[in-house]
Amino acid sequence: MVVVTGKEMQAIDKRAISELGIPSLVLMENAGVAVVRELEREFGELEGKRCLVLVGRGNNGGDGLVIARHLLNRNVKVKVFLIAEERELSQECKFNLDIFKKLQGEVHVISEPVLSKLKINLALNDLVIDALLGTGFSGDLKGILPEVIEMVNECRTPIVSVDIPSGVDPTTGAVQGKAVRSALTVVLGFLKTGLLLYPGREYCGKLRVVDIGIPKSLASNIKRHLTSDRIMDHLPVRPGWGHKGTFGHCLVVAGSRSMTGAAYLTSHALLRTGAGLVTLAVPESIRDQYPPGEIITVPIAESGTGCLGVSSIDQLLKYTEKKDVLVIGPGLGVESELENVVRALLENWQEPLVLDADGLNQIRDQSWLQAIPASVRRKWVFTPHPGELARLLKMSAADINANRMEIAWSTYQELGVNLVLKGAPTIIAGDNRIYINSTGNPALGTAGTGDVLTGIIGGLLAQGMDPFMAAAAGAYVHGKAGDYLSCKYGNRGIIASDLLRVIPLMLNTKAEDLKER
Repeated sequence: MVVVTGKEMQAIDKRAISELGIPSLVLMENAGVAVVRELEREFGELEGKRCLVLVGRGNNGGDGLVIARHLLNRNVKVKVFLIAEERELSQECKFNLDIFKKLQGEVHVISEPVLSKLKINLALNDLVIDALLGTGFSGDLKGILPEVIEMVNECRTPIVSVDIPSGVDPTTGAVQGKAVRSALTVVLGFLKTGLLLYPGREYCGKLRVVDIGIPKSLASNIKRHLTSDRIMDHLPVRPGWGHKGTFGHCLVVAGSRSMTGAAYLTSHALLRTGAGLVTLAVPESIRDQYPPGEIITVPIAESGTGCLGVSSIDQLLKYTEKKDVLVIGPGLGVESELENVVRALLENWQEPLVLDADGLNQIRDQSWLQAIPASVRRKWVFTPHPGELARLLKMSAADINANRMEIAWSTYQELGVNLVLKGAPTIIAGDNRIYINSTGNPALGTAGTGDVLTGIIGGLLAQGMDPFMAAAAGAYVHGKAGDYLSCKYGNRGIIASDLLRVIPLMLNTKAEDLKER
């Protein structure tokens, strides 16, 4: 599904009207009809119910007035409250207001004296429609809007926002002060980035995207998408004659004396995702902590602190021979010699790779990384969380979280690798595209889940999947596993190893089928 910024949506609207000749009133009519259809889908029979429609001065307000008219036609008791005087409304908004008034619709203009009436009506209605602000909004709320939105949020009536909750920036998801907290947001035409990024996502409630007649071809140049189950169509086919050598041999360079679990989780996630063979290279002092099983565990010379060091390099380079995928980082530690280890591995490796966690933390100088041929780096996937990316870029994690998509994109372009910026939501940038991951929840906010994600991506790479698609599909499967476990057990108490048990189910079952389990 294509995802657009506020400005991109406005440009698409303008092209639909000016280049294709689709009248804006037609788009507005389609929007209003589509929203009413979603109201019926969500709340059932509307006849006899009471509905209050909050109308802004622009085209979002015009959509609200079309909704009000069609609700009247369904014998709903409708009241419209305008945020501006009639003379301040856009031409299309005024056009639909005139029709509504000719149908004897009840209209009030919100002012300080009318606020008390608004408060009473908010409490007495069965539904509130928020059509105050649309994709043109950014910055601070002005005039009486903060008071109105506060009243709306205080009422216990279900609130439905048209296109975007008023007060949420349609591009960044930022909220300056107040924003409407909706039970349902009916998104017009194309999903907006601000509805997926926090804090905006918290204000949306359920999201429903509806077609209002804007041709999808007008968004064909947008390279930003939301992941869905369709991404699973890219999973490599496992031929009937396949064997363990067919599905890739992965080398995992991970672990230290103080952090043994990360290597275990990553290695098992590789196998659970379908890799044929996994060799785990760990410091020799912890080799015996890994029980006999499916993982080939090899001891590597280490530094005195229980981490891999300069003395490990020759052994590790030997183990890279005849491997298909290299995974570096989980639980490596912070020993200063590790920088030399990571650099030696990267400079001598030309195949698919996943670099995570402490492996990323060892890149203190990007110049040597960028000296590696671009054709090689295109095969690599880096999987930082905001703190790790902040160290790499020498900026704050807060700044990264405030501009997740822009920074993920600029980092991908600068480093030339496929980037998975973990978080809410996870952003995948690479191959001149961005994916915003649609799966995942707070249940994944526990130690080790990132190590499982690293293994999932590595396992897909081992089976020959394109690196960018492996990154995007890996994030989707990882979040899907968290969603499945959360539905069964709730958001608290799930641990990373729980994910290992359900990865095969996530890879082989469609999302809609999981709801029945």
